[in-house]
Amino acid sequence: MNGGRVKRIHRLLVMVTGTLVLGAAGAVAPADAATVATSSSCASSRPLLSQGDRGGCVSFLQRTLSSNGFPTTADGVFGPRTAAAVEGFQRACGFRGPDVDGIVGPHTWAGLLDHSCV
Repeated sequence: MNGGRVKRIHRLLVMVTGTLVLGAAGAVAPADAATVATSSSCASSRPLLSQGDRGGCVSFLQRTLSSNGFPTTADGVFGPRTAAAVEGFQRACGFRGPDVDGIVGPHTWAGLLDHSCV
């Protein structure tokens, strides 16, 4: 998303929620509203992601990997470290051989979000 669109979405969410979006510390954090919108969109669309991709869904993936025990920096860049974290998750989730490819497709998303590993 471009910056202007994110700001518009952020303003809309703040108006709708009344700024009652909680941050990690439990304090009201209106700036997190755009993150919530992106996370929700990515969780429902579950886009195919691979090395070289960038953006909000990559940040969501990185946060989700970290919360599942595969730490990576949530910088929005799907680089070698994110690919390694994805491969580690895939192995732990029971993927074998060529299925451990570092690409986040339907089965990897299912494992991450639905906790339905093979």
